[in-house]
Amino acid sequence: MTGALRFALVFLISSVALGVRIKDIASLRGARDNQLIGYGVVVGLNGSGDKAGSDGSNAVMGQFLKGIGVDVKNHAMDTRNAAEVMVVATLPPFSAVGTKLDLTVSSIANATSLEGGVLMMTPLKGADGIVYAIAQGKVIVHKRKDSRGALLSQIMSSGTVYQGGLLEKSVPFEAPKMISFNLLHPDFTTSARMAIRINEELGGKYATASDAGRVDVISPYDFEGTSVEIVALLENIDVEADHRARVVVNERTGTVIMGDKVTLAPVAIAHGNLRLEVANPIATVAPKDKSVALLTKGATIADIANGLNELGASPDDLVVILNSLKSSGALMAELETQ
Repeated sequence: MTGALRFALVFLISSVALGVRIKDIASLRGARDNQLIGYGVVVGLNGSGDKAGSDGSNAVMGQFLKGIGVDVKNHAMDTRNAAEVMVVATLPPFSAVGTKLDLTVSSIANATSLEGGVLMMTPLKGADGIVYAIAQGKVIVHKRKDSRGALLSQIMSSGTVYQGGLLEKSVPFEAPKMISFNLLHPDFTTSARMAIRINEELGGKYATASDAGRVDVISPYDFEGTSVEIVALLENIDVEADHRARVVVNERTGTVIMGDKVTLAPVAIAHGNLRLEVANPIATVAPKDKSVALLTKGATIADIANGLNELGASPDDLVVILNSLKSSGALMAELETQ
């Protein structure tokens, strides 16, 4: 019964052709995230920091203290309560000065835990070497607990500083003369449909599908100098997005997710004491026992799931069968195994 419920829950999610906004399937060309990185020190660790006498930690701590006016040149430091770390952050497009960023902090020496530590002021640079943000704050290590509160796993050598980055310099964005959208999942059909829908909304030949991943739009005369308004109009246009037939299988959990376009060629399946056949209607023979299920040509994975449910198959049975179908060429879809 558990297996049948698992199949039903998964296959009820099969996709249908629905209109989605352009902003949900494409991004504005040039409006991109930027990666920031910094090298700093986490202090306040309860003896779980870098090994005492670590040259790297001593150098970093010495440099940091020198920057705030403390000279430790002739003093030996015990760095067990401190750790060298790399700090990374993602800067979203159009972020203004003063925007706060979440940070990921990771030990790069031999600290065993960053729990309870505080990241000291760290400059964050972009790929161009310019400082865009300053980072500082309390490090929260990652722990996973079950419904009863019991600890399942933890990663002690890295953590997050929530809202610990403060943007000091924004990344300039120059509005292009031609507006371009990059599809998040390139597809020729979707690209062509986008161009058609944009032209319908603007009432002329303004959009062109350059390839499977890009649609270019010439701004109408009425919108010249008002790039915000034209982009706001375009990104809210509904488009019927297309996609490849695809099946995603998680072998560990026995979960299968698929779309409605997934179909099968005529095939006979035998697995253990189960037998399932996809055949032409004229060749269909009524099953004589409860271990056999027959389906007509053009059956989908959902039909197979329902057939296996009736036979009392488990989620593991479906995973094995799907992999075999793909190997035989009977599964008309991409198969991704996780």
